[in-house]
Amino acid sequence: MNALNSYDKFFNTNISLVLMLGLILAIIFIIIDIIFSIWNSYNAGKIYAHRKGLGGIVYTLGGFLPMYYVFTIIITIIFAYLGYLSFADVSFLLGFSFLFFGLAIIMWGVIATTFSFIATVKGRSWTAGLVTVWNAFATIWDAYTYITGFLSAWKSVRRAIDSSDFSILDVIAIIAIAVGIGFAVTYAAFKEGIKSEGRVRYSW
Repeated sequence: MNALNSYDKFFNTNISLVLMLGLILAIIFIIIDIIFSIWNSYNAGKIYAHRKGLGGIVYTLGGFLPMYYVFTIIITIIFAYLGYLSFADVSFLLGFSFLFFGLAIIMWGVIATTFSFIATVKGRSWTAGLVTVWNAFATIWDAYTYITGFLSAWKSVRRAIDSSDFSILDVIAIIAIAVGIGFAVTYAAFKEGIKSEGRVRYSW
């Protein structure tokens, strides 16, 4: 009996450590995503000052949509923890976000890989080459994750919609909040990028 109790304590302790590690890693990845989204938005502003079409694409795919995705997850988790969202609402928001933003992230990965490859060829820089390899690997991994998880996410969305606990108003409210925060943060960085190019031209 003592041995069994010791095993249970050991097992529960290890499970707690794994969950804590997973939470820490999730927080780290969220922070990294926020930083990269802001940085991409800033660089998009610099590009937009010279090439509006390209700058707009970089901002949308590399800045706004990833930030919107991150804040959708954050706000969904917070409101679910506070008891304002049902399980069906959470399943829909996470499943729909995966389906929609996953595709956008893959598109951005292809664009980023193309840009870094061009920079590698033109500049013959080994650092740009490493970035190209990383972008290519990340894009392939994202595509694999999206393909393998697509059916599961789609089923989650369908089951959530059919559930009696599903509230379209709650879902719209979460999406609206995420859109507002994501746009406010990334657009501020985007405008700073445009202003920085104006200051550079003025200095010359």
